[in-house]
Amino acid sequence: MGLTLGEKEHWKERISRRIDHRVDTLVGKQDPTFLQRVAGQAEDRAYASLGIDAQRRELERIQKQQEDLRRRERRLLAEQYAIVQGTKVDEELDGGAGQHEWAVEQAVKARAKVLEAEILTETDLGKQVLTLRAEKDNLLDTVWLATSSSQIKELWEQVNQLLGVSPTALEEKALRIVPPPEV
Repeated sequence: MGLTLGEKEHWKERISRRIDHRVDTLVGKQDPTFLQRVAGQAEDRAYASLGIDAQRRELERIQKQQEDLRRRERRLLAEQYAIVQGTKVDEELDGGAGQHEWAVEQAVKARAKVLEAEILTETDLGKQVLTLRAEKDNLLDTVWLATSSSQIKELWEQVNQLLGVSPTALEEKALRIVPPPEV
């Protein structure tokens, strides 16, 4: 008897949590700040590869200057309000500038995600993290394959060959599980 959809989802989630725990343990023991550094490096490389690093640095300088000005402005306003017992005035941001900033952030995040994988391949720890993430990303397929008929497993192998994709270690094992006899 095969697993229900709910049971398959349960096992996918359970295995996913175990993989997350293993990644956390590996990174925590070997280099607790590893993934944060990789993410930072990936973001830096994303800005550079998009050709917008100079603008990023200039914007960071401007933002620091603006923050300094906002701090000074708040202090001066507090002094004035203390004198006349007035209230603070809320500042409103220009919506257009926010939309532009959001679009740039999305582009950088997308590029950084790709570059993060490249950076992870540069170290043994990173390679282990990538292997575990790949297993996690393919878990639902793996669970389904483990409980599927031989025809589905054969089809899956043919699709992998067609696409030039190698199955993950768990997927490979799932493909070798003998399906239960059909009733």
